[in-house]
Amino acid sequence: MGFHFKVNRDDLFRAISAQQNITNKKGSLAILANVLIEVEQDQIVMTGTDLEIGLKQWIPAEVFTPGTLTLPSKKLFEITRESGSNGLHFLEQDNQWVEINAGSSLYRLAGMIADEFPQFPDYSEENMVSLESGIMVDLVEKTIFSIAQDKENMFTLTAAMLQKVKMDDQVFLKMVTSDGHRLTIMNKEIDASLDNLILHEKTLIPRRGVQEIRKFCENRNTFAFGVEEKQAVLKSDDSLLIIRLMEGDYPDFQGLLNILSKENSIQIDRIRFLEGLKRINLFTEDLFHAIKLDVSENKMLLTSQNADFGSAKDEFDVVYSGEKLSLGFNCRYFIETLQVMESDIITASINNQESPCMISSDDDIGFLSIIMPMKL
Repeated sequence: MGFHFKVNRDDLFRAISAQQNITNKKGSLAILANVLIEVEQDQIVMTGTDLEIGLKQWIPAEVFTPGTLTLPSKKLFEITRESGSNGLHFLEQDNQWVEINAGSSLYRLAGMIADEFPQFPDYSEENMVSLESGIMVDLVEKTIFSIAQDKENMFTLTAAMLQKVKMDDQVFLKMVTSDGHRLTIMNKEIDASLDNLILHEKTLIPRRGVQEIRKFCENRNTFAFGVEEKQAVLKSDDSLLIIRLMEGDYPDFQGLLNILSKENSIQIDRIRFLEGLKRINLFTEDLFHAIKLDVSENKMLLTSQNADFGSAKDEFDVVYSGEKLSLGFNCRYFIETLQVMESDIITASINNQESPCMISSDDDIGFLSIIMPMKL
């Protein structure tokens, strides 16, 4: 006889929702589209994996009969989402069919035996430390937008680099992302107790892993975090997330930082700049989003041109007293950077006509963005 249990709809929905980005990835193994359901004494353990990211969750349940089976993740998500009942009854029947009773609705869902489901990775709690979710969320949200897409030639740029660094007797977690055209850095000071956290010299977390970390941190104040030889581990009271790390070299960005200076700096109202960029972007070409940025004494002029539709200009006041500058940039890069910043006034530093633009602010502590220029 198969499993039989009753579970709260909201508890199940919360868990199965978190599995969707992992289990709905197109893969060669059909069983990876399923979640493993292990029904134990007073809970069910739900596991999903795509062989690179694994998520295990513990859900309280009223258990009548224990058992193990895999069920289609997407269909289970849809059933739970649409259910008008506070609780769902699961009863496994012959040939891996499962009857799901949800109030006035009754479903029959085809499962698959668990024998072919991949083994969940082993991990050690020995070197794990307690980390505030807000620290990791800030690192991710301030940098994730500039991780390279999968088509990037240098595949390690499709990952975020996480480091632990010491500066002036203080310990920081640093996350660095780049797609080859821009570089984003975020530093967050951490408590001295996290000095036990062991990271590789360059810990590379794939883009999808970074996305899952952000989701894992939602509605949690703290979690246990550790990095092993080939995987990162995040653990809370009811969830366990394991991400396979990427191997390879990450570009040395320190040389770029060393040649940039803040001598030729422009003080800009962030919101006014962002509004202007969004308007100008309406008339950029879709592929490169190229704009021209002209800076003269206390003035900035943004211009764009589209072969099919026309052109746009936007001029506004800035604080600047250096030489005239005229450069081309990808407008979208500026927009995405300014959207994650919080300061009212930002500083844009541009050494010369062919120089990258370095963006920082006094209120966005630990944040730095570098955007490479374009030839127009």
